[in-house]
Amino acid sequence: MKFLFPAKASKYFNVVFNSLKEGLENQGHSIKRVARKDLTENLIKEFDFTLIFTVTSDVVLKKVLAAGSNYIYLDKGYARNQRLMKPEAFLRFSPNAWQPLKHLDEFSTLEDRWSYARKQTVRKYFVPNPNWPIYEEGLSQLTEKQDVLAYKRKFGPDIRSQPRDIIHYETLEPRPTKKENQGSYIVFAGSSAKYHIFMGLEDPETYAKNVISELRHYTNRPVIYRPKPTWSAKKPVPQTIYKGDSDVKYHQLMNHDIHSVITHTSNAALEANFYGIPTLVLGDSIAKPVSSTELKDIENIHIPTLEEKESLGRSLSYFQYSMEEISTGLPWKKLKHILEEELNGA
Repeated sequence: MKFLFPAKASKYFNVVFNSLKEGLENQGHSIKRVARKDLTENLIKEFDFTLIFTVTSDVVLKKVLAAGSNYIYLDKGYARNQRLMKPEAFLRFSPNAWQPLKHLDEFSTLEDRWSYARKQTVRKYFVPNPNWPIYEEGLSQLTEKQDVLAYKRKFGPDIRSQPRDIIHYETLEPRPTKKENQGSYIVFAGSSAKYHIFMGLEDPETYAKNVISELRHYTNRPVIYRPKPTWSAKKPVPQTIYKGDSDVKYHQLMNHDIHSVITHTSNAALEANFYGIPTLVLGDSIAKPVSSTELKDIENIHIPTLEEKESLGRSLSYFQYSMEEISTGLPWKKLKHILEEELNGA
């Protein structure tokens, strides 16, 4: 097969292209890199697939669709364990769609990649070291000086060598979902302006206002508005509790009294759902198979079984690969029949 990679001058595009090139050639395919500004519909038609990398490729996608050609959308993986500069970082693949929803069932019973992917980090943050409170509680119960000294000699050197805060790693390991009537707050997770342009949506602020306005027809629950942290134009939206400050982390919200998470297709839905919080998605999110999809269902939100989540995990693991795996050509080997189906219009 022949692949076209429209690129811009960026270190990330360079790293991704080099991995793709090595892996494709390893599997007997070819790839050509072209500057985005030089991309034409006639050039696109010379290739089997155009590789569209990130939501900054909205103009590329329009040209591919106008040419009536096939594409593969590439972006950060579902397990966002590292930046793409690292060999262990994941990249996701989706043929002719934002997400590979139409192909998920085919991989839903295969465990080989999921057993590895479920252990990968999606988020990491500091939490208190539980050993310190245990040590200090034991110390506080002693009154005799000799007992205090003996206790410190026995346990002190070890505990003082440990930090008070340690790194906690969240993975894609699915947890049971809490019941629909548990939790008080709804989180609306917004997306970036670039994403909205790529999807042909209203700007993020207008979109959020419209979603909240419609949501108010179906529930009186308080809504926390969490815009995309990197969106520079973010600001509060009426009828919501604004949590757009960079010092308020997503995992902190998930650990509070949350009823559900609403988003368009943000990866925040997958993280929340596998964390045990019901989700409602308004677009073709990878979490769609385990989520509700209409705002009117917010008070009767879908509660997926653990097996539904496991099935989704098994499937999505076939559509994300580490940069190291991409360099070996593994994605093209695993997804070869899928790409052939797409070329044949299946």
